[in-house]
Amino acid sequence: MKKIDLHAHYLSPGFNKFLDDYFDGKGDGVATPPFSPQDYLALMEKLDIDYGVLSISSPHISAAPDKEMLKLADEVNHYAADIAQQHADKIGFFATLPLPLVDESIAMIDDALDHQHAVGFTLPTNARGIYLGEDQLDAVMHKLNERHAVVAIHPNEPKPNIKVMSEEILPPLMEFIFDTTRTIIYMSQKNVFSKYPNIKWIVPHGGALLPIIAQRINLGNKMFAVGKQPDDIEQVMHRLYFDLAGKVLPYQLQNILQCVDPNKIVYGSDAPYTTDQVVTMLANELEQTNMVDDAMKKNMLYNNALALLPHLNK
Repeated sequence: MKKIDLHAHYLSPGFNKFLDDYFDGKGDGVATPPFSPQDYLALMEKLDIDYGVLSISSPHISAAPDKEMLKLADEVNHYAADIAQQHADKIGFFATLPLPLVDESIAMIDDALDHQHAVGFTLPTNARGIYLGEDQLDAVMHKLNERHAVVAIHPNEPKPNIKVMSEEILPPLMEFIFDTTRTIIYMSQKNVFSKYPNIKWIVPHGGALLPIIAQRINLGNKMFAVGKQPDDIEQVMHRLYFDLAGKVLPYQLQNILQCVDPNKIVYGSDAPYTTDQVVTMLANELEQTNMVDDAMKKNMLYNNALALLPHLNK
């Protein structure tokens, strides 16, 4: 089945060096995978991916000092913009912002959209322990809202780092799921979704644990959130987009279908951090599942993303 891939990653020369310098080539405990545009294009052809949007994965570039982070943000965005320009009919990119720096991130939003023709942005769940939803990032959210931006959230290792546990359980296996959930709940408590309704958010990895915890949060807010009016997380979830990167069958897709808008579920390969063999296996599972009918499969794999990215309809 034809697909649009909204969760795939690229590695620029500068980002590779960043991973080597700060993480000994093992960001989040995982060896840096090889990447080339040609390899991704070959995967696209194999899996009938009509269009893919590339983004930088974790660890977020905020692990570097400010000056180096700003230089790296510029490098990764220019690298991706060049790929997208060379393969405009097949590849787009989500630009990276140098959070938690506010003024620099705001300037980069306009530059990425107006000059580099980014499809949208990728934001980490937290940058240096500052989470999406913190008041100090309000000006960045205002700019993204003003530009009606598409924003894909990507998990970053939580801070403070649970170092001992992370040595035994790699962050991508557990902490990424927890940090995604933690961030969306925090954003709803801080009214990010009601204050900035024009931002189109994409939540990764099948919504993490949101389908499990959303009702608990709402019930708790009714009991304990005296004097506050957090966003209703169950209502918020009907407005968010959710990608299917990772292992979502048989349990996670079933759960998420009960509490989100099925027209806002989109495909993601998570290549190259997920190997081609596993990406193929997971895509086959989605295409062959009996959990949804063929019409819904076509929507999740292609049509929903097509509606989200209007430039593909021009």
